[in-house]
Amino acid sequence: MHRKLIWGVIAIVFVSGLTYLAVNGSKTLATTDNGKITQADYYDEVKQSAAGRQVFAQMVVNKVLDKNYGKQVTDSDVNKQYQVLKAQYGDEKFKEYLSQSGMSVKQYKKTLRDKQVMQAAVKANYKISSAQLAEAYENYVPDTKVSLITAKSEDDAQAAIDELDAGSSWDDVYNQYSQKNSAVSGTGQMPAFDSTNTSVDSEIRKAGFNQEAGDYSTSPVKASNGIYYVVRTDSMDEKPAQSKVEQKLKDKITNDFINDSNNQDEMKKIVGKLLNKANVNVKDSDLKTALSGYYKAGLNN
Repeated sequence: MHRKLIWGVIAIVFVSGLTYLAVNGSKTLATTDNGKITQADYYDEVKQSAAGRQVFAQMVVNKVLDKNYGKQVTDSDVNKQYQVLKAQYGDEKFKEYLSQSGMSVKQYKKTLRDKQVMQAAVKANYKISSAQLAEAYENYVPDTKVSLITAKSEDDAQAAIDELDAGSSWDDVYNQYSQKNSAVSGTGQMPAFDSTNTSVDSEIRKAGFNQEAGDYSTSPVKASNGIYYVVRTDSMDEKPAQSKVEQKLKDKITNDFINDSNNQDEMKKIVGKLLNKANVNVKDSDLKTALSGYYKAGLNN
């Protein structure tokens, strides 16, 4: 779920380093019996690498998109998504995730913001057909409420299910087996969510949507964060008319389009057209062609 976020963080750290090196290029990074390596040497080497060129291209894309669509993304939007994702991991696992990725909270939030700006740009330029909307509505699941037992391990999740099967109450089993989870209240209740909500883990959504009210998962549900859950479906609203949820459906179609790696060429077309309209002037000869893939894609119909 976080693969693109991780790449975004790498880009931020990488770019910060390059900016510093470009300004402070004379500092020696290492000495050997065959001479020294300065920051300028390192900068020149890195910017000519495939990774360096890709990061530079992403920097330019972010800058251009931010001018036209940045105002559509507020700090509140970013913080809301941050809190949801953090809650899915749990405090300790989230700290481990940040540490392993080598990023700060500020850098992580920057990747979230960049992605939301990209979503706003695509949303404004991606044409959704009536057939896509009809299919999205057909697959739409209305607001559903679930309760979670956040287990310490797969064995504990299975033990909790066995206890429920034996007739123990949900509250008793929850109090015995559930770990702390800031995303729930009471005895594991989550706020209602529908099928357009991508903040709730896909495996939890799948389990909740495919059960009758009052039923719980018959086997442990492993979420993308590696945590095992028991998921009980508490209630599901009646399906509203398409017109009532059309904007939600459009947002989901757009988000699915962005997150599908098979759509990278189409994404490049959209971004390329926006870059062609912007006044981008790459002054470093080593980076002149870093955006060529976007420019060529943007010229195609």
